[in-house]
Amino acid sequence: MPEDATSAFDNTEHLMDVGRDVAAVIQALAILRAIGAQHKGATLSVIAKAAGVSRSTTLNIIRTLVNQRIVSFSRDTKVYRLGIGLLELSRPLLNRSEFELIEPDLYQIATRFETTASIWLVLNNGRLLLLGRIAPDSYIRIEFRIATRLPLYAGATGLVVAAAHQAPDDEIIDAMARIRWAVPPTPEAYLAEAKRARARGYAVDIGHLIRGVTSVAAAVCDRSGRARLVVGVHAFQGQLVGNEITKLGRELHALATRSGAALYQTSATAPVEEPAQQTRHDPSPTARKTHVGSRPLRQKGIA
Repeated sequence: MPEDATSAFDNTEHLMDVGRDVAAVIQALAILRAIGAQHKGATLSVIAKAAGVSRSTTLNIIRTLVNQRIVSFSRDTKVYRLGIGLLELSRPLLNRSEFELIEPDLYQIATRFETTASIWLVLNNGRLLLLGRIAPDSYIRIEFRIATRLPLYAGATGLVVAAAHQAPDDEIIDAMARIRWAVPPTPEAYLAEAKRARARGYAVDIGHLIRGVTSVAAAVCDRSGRARLVVGVHAFQGQLVGNEITKLGRELHALATRSGAALYQTSATAPVEEPAQQTRHDPSPTARKTHVGSRPLRQKGIA
């Protein structure tokens, strides 16, 4: 994606203008998910029970989906499977990068909190590679250079990787010593935050990696539980007030969970959320929002 490209999602006027969900569409999606969860296909009764939709309604919806080739039906076995028509619909997604697939939802989060957002690839060599970022169209903002690399366990992005990989404490402490921190956390504090991140699904770094910057991150994991991508949001210290860090973390975790299910066929089950802790909120009560305004954000990434 070109550096100066303006995203098609820049029209924030429509982002929050969401009407009531259409019941028939929700039911159809539930039915498709139920069919997709059964690799060898499923009968009508099994699908209806899994989707939580009455048998008669399921039959009516499936008939339409079969007619549109979204679902296929075997008359011999009475089994339904996802059809070739679904592949035709999804074909435009097949050649898109992870950044492009996650970008629209991450853009909405960045817009709501007026922050810079980022997507990182977890490399096999123990580093994080910046795939793309979403930066506010403001004179004063937090910027990252595309293709920036970070140590694996650095900051909030590293905390969620450590949490997902459940690395041994001595490995983490050894890696921490080689990271260039603005304000080095103690090993005890870092390990405690990694433990919290494992329980709630997101991590917070307040000024440790980058002085004056609060970062919140969540990991997109594969079916083995390994972190493959990390989504992060970065704000000036003092910009996120009250329980905004908690809200932001939960939204990032929900996005990461959905992305893992879509990209790596993982479960969409969320971990048990810890009670919100006021001590994790941004501790700078006198700081003010440095970048003011709610102008559209620009999205930048590797094409």
